This record gives sequence, C-alpha cells and structure tokens, in this order.
Amino acid sequence: MKKLSIYIMVLAMNLGFASCSDDFLNLQPLDSFSEEGFFTNSSDLKSYVNAFYDNNMLLRTMGSNRVLPSENGTDNLVSSGPAGRINTRGVSGAAPGSIGWDGHYGFIRRANYLLENTYKVPRDILSRQYTGEAFFTRALVYFELLSTYGDVPIITKSLNIDSDELYKPRDSRDVVASQIIKDLDSAIVNLSWKSDAGIGRINKEAALLLKTRVGLFEGSWEYYHGKKDTPFAVEGKDGSEFLQEAVEAGELLIDYQGGNIYQGSLIDLFQQKDYSGVSGAFFYRVFSQDASLTHNVYGNFNEGTGLGITKQLVDAFLMADGLPSEISTMTYDESSLRSLGENKDPRLSQTIWTRPVNNEGNTIRFYDAYDVANDQTGGSQHAYKTSYPGLIQNQQRQPSPTGYRPWKGVVFDVNEWRNGETSDLIMRYAEALLNFAEAKAILGNITQNDLDKSVNVIRQRAGMPEMNLAAINSWTINYSNNDGFDPAASNILNEIRRERRIELALEGFRWDDIRRWAVMDEVFNGFKPLGAHAAEFISYWNNENGLIEQEGFQWVGLNDVKLLEGNNFGLDETGNYFNPFFNTADFGNAGDGGFVDPDRDYLSPIGTEEIEIYLSKGGVTLEQNPGWF
Repeated sequence: MKKLSIYIMVLAMNLGFASCSDDFLNLQPLDSFSEEGFFTNSSDLKSYVNAFYDNNMLLRTMGSNRVLPSENGTDNLVSSGPAGRINTRGVSGAAPGSIGWDGHYGFIRRANYLLENTYKVPRDILSRQYTGEAFFTRALVYFELLSTYGDVPIITKSLNIDSDELYKPRDSRDVVASQIIKDLDSAIVNLSWKSDAGIGRINKEAALLLKTRVGLFEGSWEYYHGKKDTPFAVEGKDGSEFLQEAVEAGELLIDYQGGNIYQGSLIDLFQQKDYSGVSGAFFYRVFSQDASLTHNVYGNFNEGTGLGITKQLVDAFLMADGLPSEISTMTYDESSLRSLGENKDPRLSQTIWTRPVNNEGNTIRFYDAYDVANDQTGGSQHAYKTSYPGLIQNQQRQPSPTGYRPWKGVVFDVNEWRNGETSDLIMRYAEALLNFAEAKAILGNITQNDLDKSVNVIRQRAGMPEMNLAAINSWTINYSNNDGFDPAASNILNEIRRERRIELALEGFRWDDIRRWAVMDEVFNGFKPLGAHAAEFISYWNNENGLIEQEGFQWVGLNDVKLLEGNNFGLDETGNYFNPFFNTADFGNAGDGGFVDPDRDYLSPIGTEEIEIYLSKGGVTLEQNPGWF
C-alpha cells in the first residue's frame, strides 16, 4: 500500500471511523442511514442500534470453544505452548506502527451519532430503550479501551474533518472511567428490565452489572497500583470513589434481583437455548437455524479444544466442607480424577472432566456421540472413542495438554453438530454479586449480611457451605501472591478472590483480575503450568490389552498412542504431574518459567504512527505508555 493510503487509514482511525475503504470521508456512520428523513420514531432507533449487535463488540464469536479462548494464557488455562503474554522475555519494548483502536472509535462514533439525534424521536419506553443501548455500547467500548490502553481520548460527539477534538490528547484513565460510569448511569435510567427489553437485548440488569464491573476494575486498579506505587498508579487516587460506585450499583441490582439465580449446575446453565426465563441470565446471544445463525460448539468439543486447565486452578478449589485443603479434615487421592470430583467443591466437576460415577454426561466416552452425528458405525472416527482425555495428537484430534479437560460450557446435544442453537450466556448475576462483595471487602466494610446476599447466594446454588465472616477471618492459613492472593489482606478478601476464580473460571476474567490486583509479576514470573497427576493417564494409555479389549481402540498402532516420557510428554520436578510445556526451554524443569515486565506489560502500547500523526497534523503529543518506546 502506498504511503499516502497508509496515512489516510491512520487519519480515518483518528477520526473514529470503522471503515478503511476509500470512501471513509462519507460521514454517515451506516451506509443505509441518512440523517435527513431518519430518526423520526422508535423503529428508526431500533434499526440503527441493531447494527451494534452485528459485531463482536457486544456479541462475542461462539464458533468454536465458547468461553475458553479469552482465558487462554493465564494460570487457569493453557494450550500446547506458552502464550506470548506470559513470556515477554524477547520483547524489546518497541511499540508497533499502528494499533487496533480504530474499530473501537468507529463504534463510539456510531453511538455518538445516534445520541446526537435521539432527541428527534418522541420519548416513549421504546425510544428510551434504544437510547439506553447506545449509552451502554459507548460505555462498553470505552471500557475495553481503558482496560487495554489506560488513558485514551474521550470523544462524545461524532467528529468532522475540521473538528477541534480530532487530535485530542489522551484523557486520564480516571476521567475515562468517570465518563463510562456517567454513560452507564444514563443507560440504567433509559433501559427496560430484562423482562421488557426484548429477547437478547441489553437491559437494565446488564447495565447495572457492567457498572459493578467497571467500578471494581478501576477502583481496585487505583487502589492496588497506588499501594505498590507502580508506573500505572493514578496520582492522588485510592480507588474508593469507583469501588463505591460498584457497591451502589450492586445494591440496586440485589434489591431488584434478590436471591433469584439459576439453581442448576454450571453445566446445565450453559446448555440453555432460551435464556429469556432463566433467572440471573442477563445478556446472551441467541442462535437459530431458522435465522441461519448457528455454531459448532458441540462438534468442537468432540474434536477437542486443544486447551487444558491447570493444576493451579484445580488446587484453588475448596474441599466439599468449604475449607481449604490445608486445614480441612477431608482428603482425596490426587492421582484420581474421580476422587477430585467427589471430595472437592462440586463446581470442580462442572469445570473439568472428572470421571464421576453419576450419569449426568461425564461418563460418556469421548467421541461416542460423534459417530451418531456423522451417521457412522466405524472407521476413523470410531477409533477416537476413549474413556480418558488425550494428551497427544494420536490419542485424540485436539488433545488437552494438561489432562484436565475443560467441561464448563460444553454442549452435549448431538443434534447441534454443525447446527448449534445453544445460546451464548455473556453476562450473568453471579459476577455482579462477586463484584459487589469484593468492592465491599476492599473498602473494609463488608458484613455478614453483605455475604449472605451476595456470595452465599452463589454458594447455596453450588451446594457449598456458606461463607461465615468470623470463621473465615479466624483461619490460620498462608495466602500466596503467586496464586493471585494478597498475603497482607484479610482472609475474607482473599476468599472472595478465590470464590471469583472458581465461580467465573474460563469466563474470561482471570487476566484482568491479575492486572487490576497489580500481581502480574508475582503470578507469572517463574510460572510453570502443571497438569493432572500422570499415573492414571499412563496406566490407561499404556495398557495395550485394555485399549483393545475394553475400549476397542483401532485407529492407529498402539505404540502411537503410548505416553513416553521425554518423547510426547514431560513431568514436573516431582515426577508426578504433567508439564504441558516440557519441550519449551523456558518452561522445562531447568527453565526459569514465565516472565512479564511489571513496569511495562500491564498496558498495551500506543502505535508509533498514531503518535507521529497527532504531532505532525495536530501539534499534539500523544504520550506513550510506560515501558514502551
């Protein structure tokens, strides 16, 4: 591409346009809409905001692994090799030429355009609903920018070529967060409750939840980065203002929703095709064969995710008596997946495959249903039927590299093979309850009543003993910041962190939690992910008679599926647990493990082209993030 075209594209990005085509100077945000003769009734508003749902900003892609990819590359979930974000040894700190916030500002401009014209439409419940959706969208996009870059320019109107704000300097993250809260307050006022908003549409519950998320994120970021005096601290701020916003939004939501939460297991919760009547399922994406909008989550589960849950996450689960294993009288055989499932928090067997005795789906052999979906009775697919997850390619198509195969979010309905209609649950009540509880705990004023109306609502559904504030704070237990805890904090705050990790596992929160707690270096420097105890898997996969006589395994030669240490699997220093990165030098037994730069890696860099354009065209210095150049 010619240099002039590159500059035009960068200029378009700074203008806030999503399009990189030659006609980007056409300021109409949607090709089919014209301000003249439009925005006369609520149907016009609906037609406009419907476009917000036809993208991956409001509605994430659910084509393959559902809740899993966003958490890949943390201490909860890994693939067959280390993610770049947990091993930045080779990163020089040189920023890329350009960054990806052009799409974000494109959506912001679209929201701004509607909000500038919504006054033309008579006020009624529908026009307020769609106006609220625009406020919500702008808040959500700015929150993504805040999380990724920190300080960003705040633009609240659709810009023209000669607008003064075209080369606006970055606003402080504190100002950005305040604007997000302001937009969410406007969304909350305008939006209808879920029961009236329409199937799959943004609603008042979702806006209140997002406000708790934003308040907790920014409040805890300012609190912890300020305490540690990191380069990412906000001068003169301790986070209390935003933490209080999270508390107040949580209280409003709890006052409305109370203890109404889905009472089934996490497995069942993520199996729903229709969330309209499911308590606590606030925002979700609808799929329909009639609308030619489907997914293949079922097929991808059967073919394997290629992802594995870590032992570090499994170890975080409490025992079934509600106590950490360090102080519990309960025991389990750590070489047995079934023993784990029977003796730990029931949510463990709803998060990983644990081979339980019950008949709720976990007893299936992998790929049993795949033959049915393909109308096959033998051949290559039949050979994949096994009673244990595979660790290497010849055992299953996309094996789980840790042995702890993800189970949460799996779709079991064979009729959904390449025709999935299970909805994607995006925002649910449990997160808001945990946001509320953590914000109260950081502020230091959490009470037993607060726990009873938040965390204990979740515990009751999960079948776990309720949290007791006095009892937990009396525990004699050592919390390690290597696991994302705060050894200097109260037991209750750390247990709320644990509860969050367990309840929301694989739903995409872990990376941001570690960043806002300012513990990236403690968690990831030296981090080596571990997998399951190897004995059970070696016994299964290296038992030739068992594979032939009991399993009918027939696809490849038995030598091709055997587990051979140093060849197709490795163990940790103890010789007991799988090391999924055994053949990567930094993560082998002699390696130093993961690495992040705590003075740089909390935020993404600003592109050098953006900096150059701002300076040359607008005379504005666009400051670079710490540690980048």
